[in-house]
Amino acid sequence: MDRTAFEETLLDHTIDIIVVLDETGEFQYANAAVRRVLGYDPEELIGRNALDLIHPDDRSEVVGVFRHLVDWEPDADQPAADWSEFRYRGADGEWVWLAARMSSEPSSRSGGYVVSCRDIDAQRRAEREHRRTHERLLHIAEHTNDVLWMFSADWEELLFINSAYEELWGRSIEALEADATDFLEGVHPADRDAVQQAMACISSGESIGTTYRVNAATGFGTWVWVQGHPIVEDGTVTRVVGFARDVTERRERERQLLVMDRLLRHNLRNEMNLILGHAEQARDRGGEAVASDVDRIVQTGEHLLRTVDKERDIVALLTDAEEPGAVDLVSMVEDICARVREAHPRATVEATLPAAATVRAVPKLSLAVYELLVNAIEHADSDAPRVELTVRVDDDRVDLVVADDCPPIPVQEIRVLRGERDVRSVYHGSGLGLWLVYWAVDRSDGELAFETATDAGRGNTITVSLDRLTG
Repeated sequence: MDRTAFEETLLDHTIDIIVVLDETGEFQYANAAVRRVLGYDPEELIGRNALDLIHPDDRSEVVGVFRHLVDWEPDADQPAADWSEFRYRGADGEWVWLAARMSSEPSSRSGGYVVSCRDIDAQRRAEREHRRTHERLLHIAEHTNDVLWMFSADWEELLFINSAYEELWGRSIEALEADATDFLEGVHPADRDAVQQAMACISSGESIGTTYRVNAATGFGTWVWVQGHPIVEDGTVTRVVGFARDVTERRERERQLLVMDRLLRHNLRNEMNLILGHAEQARDRGGEAVASDVDRIVQTGEHLLRTVDKERDIVALLTDAEEPGAVDLVSMVEDICARVREAHPRATVEATLPAAATVRAVPKLSLAVYELLVNAIEHADSDAPRVELTVRVDDDRVDLVVADDCPPIPVQEIRVLRGERDVRSVYHGSGLGLWLVYWAVDRSDGELAFETATDAGRGNTITVSLDRLTG
């Protein structure tokens, strides 16, 4: 093989396109890479003008570079060279991004200009998709009321924050860009130590959730719920990210609930205890003539006091900020069954449980389980009621099933719980028990299902379905 053939063989096996152009831009030579990258046979390009295949939007710039190099006059030891990136028409009519480098020193053999071109189409597509994704994320960030943020792991550099910050914090982004800890000036002085402790936790690799007051312009009357997470790369926290959400209205509702709860429990308990005391005296003084009526008053009063206790449990459940986590359902059920059996010795509570069942739930799910058992006992017509509790484990779900022999739960109550009927209409309900169960299951991201007896039958089956946690 002679030297020329050997060189052409090497050029045909290179990844990059290698072409030789004359001073007008016509192809004098093209290696085999043009077939792989552009779909042309090298021979069909010879004599064609390479500049004519450049995308119209890129042609002017590339032609300018080409003419500059062709017209270059040596004034230094090294010849001039330049890079250009442009779209080039392939044999199928599609545009392919190329990065080209051409030297102004003509080839000693052909007298033409050697141009090497690298296929950067995949890179350009990736860059374009990355840019589109970035633009979409920015669009989302600027149309949310939540503050989205990212800082360096040491909190010394602000990497990103959206415009919602200025309204929620009452401080400027410019000030935060100048000093990444400027947001602390917008935090209530009494909350700053706790916020800085939370910042340290995130920097050390721990995800946190916290609530505090911000915005001096509102007298620090704005409450935010903040979730923060570390970004770990190769075992090191490199950035911290999160969001802050205005929860002022939620905090106010919680405060109202707590105030009403305290007033209701205090006043109702005091008044009801007074009523019960007078009822006991009336029974003692009135003899058998009023005994039955007084017994009914006492029973009703005690029922109201139990309702107050349920109301207290509901308020505690709704105002608890704890998120669902791992709960040992078997241990929870065993403990609750023991408590119910002790409180209701005439009742039979049968529990069929697996060896283990860990679910995703809030700890106060125990209130729902207890209520289901006690409610079944209290509504039974028998002096020796029977309740069956079964825990069934599936691949990704765990079902807790409570079956009783009580009168069917009114269908209107179930429809209200499901949202199929307006609670403000003619619904009056029989108590807070089912609502306690519903909210505890809902807070646990679970599902609640009812099966009731029909055709004057008896019995209810209530199923609580929860996510199973493994590992």
